[in-house]
Amino acid sequence: NSGELSVVVDGRTVALSPRQHAFLELLLRRRGETLPREVILKEVFGYGFDPGTNLIDVHVGHLRKRLGAAGDRIQTIRGVGYVLKV
Repeated sequence: NSGELSVVVDGRTVALSPRQHAFLELLLRRRGETLPREVILKEVFGYGFDPGTNLIDVHVGHLRKRLGAAGDRIQTIRGVGYVLKV
């Protein structure tokens, strides 16, 4: 599918949707930093507000699954957002 992008994780190529790729790129750019949900919504989804959905959680779940063991480095900070552990 031409809309997919890919990354190499532990020597294997993993296809990601454009949103998953944008989210991973944001996490990588700011690794070690807790990213509030509002920042993720704005940067990845283009929302200037929280639509009150589990949009981010669903995408994180899919991204973790796609990344396999490396996905465990995306950690949930309850009530705040997410962080990519280095």
